[in-house]
Amino acid sequence: MFSLSTGRVTWLHRVPAGIKLLVLLLAGAGVFLIRDPRILGAALAATLVLMLSARLPLRELFHQVLPALVLIAALAAFHIATGEPDLAFQVSARLGVAILLAVLLTMTTRVSAMVEAIEFGLFPLKYIGMSPAKIGLMLSLAIRFIPVLFALLADIREAQRARGLERSVFAVAMPLLVRTLRMADDLAEAIAARGFDAD
Repeated sequence: MFSLSTGRVTWLHRVPAGIKLLVLLLAGAGVFLIRDPRILGAALAATLVLMLSARLPLRELFHQVLPALVLIAALAAFHIATGEPDLAFQVSARLGVAILLAVLLTMTTRVSAMVEAIEFGLFPLKYIGMSPAKIGLMLSLAIRFIPVLFALLADIREAQRARGLERSVFAVAMPLLVRTLRMADDLAEAIAARGFDAD
């Protein structure tokens, strides 16, 4: 297992994984409850300040967030075209905060640390027959692969654009589904080869 943690070690790298996961959970849910554009703007600005304070490699960071930015821009353009500029800003700010925090988490936290933190939080589930280790691994991988899936989506859209099929949902969704399943299968084989034992 690996992490995207690269570059210099900053204060954000040293924050315990559990705290960062909790902040991501609360902030990700909180921004979707906020309607005041001023508060949303402040939340987005704070997220950008956090990104800068982590001193991450700009090239790697840009590669991770570019697909999300393309998606956000497309959604914003749609709402502006339909005469809803306020909603365009709200959607952009909410998705921006949630996605950027997820990227920041994966680039400053080791996967093993995320698994341990999630297992600790889910420990009570052990008493009802559920495996905290398996759930922790599943959730940490889901968070880890959010930027990967966005990058995959951007690649597929670019390939389909060359064929004139970028507006076809089926032409984009099917390759994404196939490549995601293939990636999941490869990941499962890699986990098995490393002797992962949830017990």
